[in-house]
Parts: sequence; structure tokens; C-alpha cells
Amino acid sequence: MTDRYTATEWAAIEGGHTMDTSKEEAFSFIKDLHEARMTKDNGSSKKLTFSDCCERLYLTLLILETMRKYPDFKNIVQKYAKKTVGFETYRYYRIMGTDLYNFIYFIVGGDSAQNKLKDPKSAKEMKRNSRIPVLDINRYIRALANGSEVNPSSLFIKLESALRITNSDYKAVRRSILNWDKQTRSDKRLVATRLIFATRAKLRSSDLIDDFEKWAAIKNMEKASVTDPEPTVSKPDLAGSQQNLALYRYLVGSKNLALTKRFLQQASNGQAASSGMVQAYMPAIEMLDDIVQAGPAYVNNLRALHKRAKKS
Repeated sequence: MTDRYTATEWAAIEGGHTMDTSKEEAFSFIKDLHEARMTKDNGSSKKLTFSDCCERLYLTLLILETMRKYPDFKNIVQKYAKKTVGFETYRYYRIMGTDLYNFIYFIVGGDSAQNKLKDPKSAKEMKRNSRIPVLDINRYIRALANGSEVNPSSLFIKLESALRITNSDYKAVRRSILNWDKQTRSDKRLVATRLIFATRAKLRSSDLIDDFEKWAAIKNMEKASVTDPEPTVSKPDLAGSQQNLALYRYLVGSKNLALTKRFLQQASNGQAASSGMVQAYMPAIEMLDDIVQAGPAYVNNLRALHKRAKKS
């Protein structure tokens, strides 16, 4: 964010010194208006699935719970919660709302909310099968906004079930954060580092990441020796030869070969594929989905076959 101000102006803001009032208000307005946020209505929500929103809601609350334990960051948490708590029914998308508000909106809002996501049909189905404790979430956010003491243990346990949080690392982070005062300094740094990794992977453009990374830097909470457990994305080598491509006809059919080749090339280059290319590749996707839906035994068989294929 420092490139939006001169060095002198940024030092004044960071140090709490008074600048010209009109200029400071202008900086604040521009910062709020142009802050890179995950849920800004510029098509960014189309990159998110319903499950993405659930996971990111959970991580956002963990970040707020962590930072509020430090008096010099409690005001940041309080301000963020106040910006979130004003519209508790989550009936409308709010472009100037926080990412936290909009994550909740995408999860519990009407059909128009799920229509903004990557896979609206699946999102609506997942919403129908979800029971999100909205009143408990609102009660917690109001407590943060008021600076009140609150024990969120039962809320986070409810959320893990309601939001389908299955990541064991995230659950371990939650347990440690809820028992923060009992943790050693070393344990706190380990937990904080894991949460930092998750934040960078899942909330890189969120409206909280700057404050959270500032907290981690000031409190020296990131351990360099910890390995990042978050999954990495590798650029695959797909459809290398014509012989290999010809074998794709057994998966997608001869009529889809040309577009399948284009799809694999686009995917390998990290470029967007057209709907026609995706449709051409759908038979292979459906085959994989059939295996997943058949259960763990079939998935394990596929993984074993994959290992054998790579060795050959």
C-alpha cells in the first residue's frame, strides 16, 4: 500500500501524526475505494465456489480471533467488525461491504447470491443442505465490534460442521487459537505461521491480509523453518505428442479431439479455455467424477494406476 503515498505521508499515517485533514480524508477514501478485495463485483466472485466461500469465511474469523488478543490490534478488529455488522440479514450484495460480509452473503443469501459464484447450480444445492448458524456469527461479530470479551469455542465448532471444514491443519490452528494463553511462545509462532500460509493461499487479495501480515511482522510471528502445507499449483505438461493425443479419443470421442487438444494447450499455458473446449473435455471429467462418486476404493485404485503409469 505504500506506493499510494509519499514516504513522508505514509510515515505520518503509520506514526499516528496529524496531516492536513482534507488530504488525510482523501487518502482514506481512496484507500477504501480501491482496496483490492476478493469479493469486489468485477467478476472476481466467479472464481469462487460455495466451498471456497465457506473456507474463506472460516479463515477470516480465525484471523480476527487471533489479532483481537493483542491490544494494539484490537482497534483494527473492532473497526472491521463494525463495517461488517450493519446488515445482518445478508439479503443484498454490498460492494463497499467487507469480504467477511460478502462471504456470508454468498453462503446464506438468496439465489442471486449463489448466481454470482463459479458454479451456481452446485452452490444452490449445497446451500439447501447447509445450516449456517447466522445468529451465532452475528453475535460474535457484534461482540468484536463492541470490543466485548467473548468465548467463541462453540461457534467455531458449529462452523466446522456447518461449513464442512475438513482440513485437519485448520482444525489444529483453531484449537490452538482458542487456547492461546496456554500456548508457549514457540507454539504461538507455529500456529500463526500456519495461519499465515493459509491466508496467503486462500485470502491473498482480501481486505484483511495487509493488517494480518503487519501483525505477524510486528509481533515476529512467522517461523522461517516451517514448511508451507498449503497445496501448490504446478504447470502440467499435457498432450505432448500426437500419439498421446490420439489415445484421448478413447476418453472423449473422435469428434472432440481437436478441441481437446486446444483445451490441453490452453490449460498447460495457464490460459482460459472457451466453453467449447471445456465441453469437448467433459467426457474425461465425467469419467473422473464417476470414479470419485463410486467411493474411496475406486479412487485408491485410480491413484495406484496413476502411479504405475508414471513409473512406466
